[in-house]
Parts: sequence; structure tokens; C-alpha cells
Amino acid sequence: MLSLFAVLSIVILGLYLLMIMVFVIGWNKLYKENHEVDTRKVDVSRQVEVSLVICCKNEAHNLPVLIDALKKQSVSNFELIWVNDNSTDGTLQILEDSIQYFQNAKVLNSPFTGKKQAQQLGISSAKANFVITTDADCKPGKKWIESFLNFQARHHADLIIAPVKLADGVNIFQKFQQLEFATLVGSGMGAAGAGYPIFCNAANMAFTKQMWLDCKDDMENNEISGDDVFLLHCIKKRKGNIQVLNTAESMVETNAVNTLKEFIKQRKRWASKSSKYKDAATIFAALNVSLINVFLILLFCTSIFFPSILKFFVFVFLFKLITDYSFLANIKSFFKLKFTIADVFLLSVFYPFYVILGISSLFQRRNKW
Repeated sequence: MLSLFAVLSIVILGLYLLMIMVFVIGWNKLYKENHEVDTRKVDVSRQVEVSLVICCKNEAHNLPVLIDALKKQSVSNFELIWVNDNSTDGTLQILEDSIQYFQNAKVLNSPFTGKKQAQQLGISSAKANFVITTDADCKPGKKWIESFLNFQARHHADLIIAPVKLADGVNIFQKFQQLEFATLVGSGMGAAGAGYPIFCNAANMAFTKQMWLDCKDDMENNEISGDDVFLLHCIKKRKGNIQVLNTAESMVETNAVNTLKEFIKQRKRWASKSSKYKDAATIFAALNVSLINVFLILLFCTSIFFPSILKFFVFVFLFKLITDYSFLANIKSFFKLKFTIADVFLLSVFYPFYVILGISSLFQRRNKW
């Protein structure tokens, strides 16, 4: 049994290390490229037209911050499309009142229920071929839209993946979410930088309407979420031009959830669609992460009955801890993360159980946004 666990430890750790190395190489490649571009000004107002699509459901408490951020954008010649998804609070009134602040804005009321259907309505109504999406609880910087337009003028991308970060937490639970989310976003961008795009987030992405129309039938419309990742996979399958924009100006910020119940609900919704993934790189990454975390739980439980297995558990845990810390160190400055090895240790302790939570969601149906 000892030899079996020894072989499994080497194989699983080797696969995990290889994956993280790919993420780091891709991240460093992207960071260098996006921060050494030609800095000459591009007349974005004449080269790229853009439609901004934002779906909202009961977001009255978040919308004032987003509206204020959009009013302060360095460019103003964008089409703004609000899509109200059957809100029951004051969302619709806030959206209608906001139209006066923009040159070209409108509010659409979705006749269906669900974010995916609302998103489809908004994108279908967009006049521009270049579409940017974000969420109602996000806050972009002043040059957010301008950074996309400049980037698109240079790269003519079918899809642009851009960064999302969680605001600094006020307690350990929110700090845990910030580190976990930064790891998720950073690994997705690093994978794309290495030529293996696996993940993107509709809270901050852009694409051409024509490519979206071409992929519309591959969006797994029976799933309540995943419009972003399914779009990425479709574009990837079609050999489309997928680019990553990882600059401070292109980042949007959102808040961590406040309760464990909200966190579990959110992460289960994210993970529930993964059974429909058909992209090999995405499946490999998901299985790799699941395998090492399930293996850690297996080693720990087995060591209770067979103490000789404890050394394998300690070795695998420490190896993964150091590997994860190294990756976070690479993305730390970009996401402005503040953490110590102790913080990563705590994350490593709880993360295997978080992965089990994600796996369990594959056997449940999630019908709410």
C-alpha cells in the first residue's frame, strides 16, 4: 500500500506542478506583452464602435456605484444597454432614471426569467459589432471602456478576457474569497496566455457580436449560467482570435459575498455547469484540481487508520502549499493582494472541502440566478 501511495503522490503532484507552471509561464508572458505595447494614442472613437450590455436582477443597492463609474468613463460614445430581468425592487426605476446621463442608452425588460436569457436579449439588440459585458455589482475604473477599445483596435479579437478582482475584505472569510477568486481568475488568464484558454468571466469580457451569433446554438441554453465559458469554448473550437487584456485600467472590482450560505450557493452555481464542458484543456484543469484535493482528503482519512500514510499526506500538502504560494506571488502585485504564508496555509486547509462542494453540485440542478 505504501508503494501505491508513493506512486500516486508523484504522479498527482507532477501533473499539478506542470499545470501551475503553465499558468505562471502564460501569466508572465501576458503581463510582459500587455505592459510593453506601443503607447501611442489610438483614436478609439473612430476605429471601434462598442455596445455595453449589463443585465440586472434586484440590483438597486449596487447600481448607483456602477452608474457613477460609467458616467466617469474617459470615452462617452458607447451604446449602453440595460436589461432588467424581472426585478422586484427599485432596479427598473433606477435604470430608467440613469438614461439621461448617457448619449445612447436604453432599458430592455426581459420577457423571460434568467440571466442567460436577459444577456441574449441585450446582445441581440446591440447596434455595434463589438460588445462589452459586466455585472451590476461591479465597479470599473475611468479608462475601462477606453482600454478595451484601444486593445481591440490593435488586436481585432473575437473574444477578450479581462480581469475581475474582489475588493479587500474586512474579515478572514472575505479575505479567503479574495485569494481564492484571484487564483481562479489568474489561472484562467495564465492558461490563456499559454495558449490554452479555459476560463473567462462575463463580469468583464468583450467579444464580437458576429462571433456570438455564430456560437449562439452552442451556448448550452438549458444551463442557467456559463454563457461566458461556453462562448469561450465555442470560439476556441472555431479557431477564433482569443486575447487577454490584463492591465489595471481594464480591471473591474466587485465585492465578496457576506455569508457562507451565499458563498455556497454561488460556487455551486458556478460548478454545476462544468459537467457540460467539452474542451480538453478545461476538463484536464478541472480534473487535476479535483484529483489533488480529493487525494489529500483520502490521505488524511487513511492516515487515521494507517499512521504510516501520514508522511504522504504531509508531503503532498506541503508541496501543494508551496506551489500555490508561488503562483499567488506571481499575481500578487497585479491584483494588489495582501497575504502571508499563514493565509495561504488556511486556504489550503479548507480548499479540499470547497472542491468536494463543487463536485457535489454536479449532481444537483440549479434553477435560480
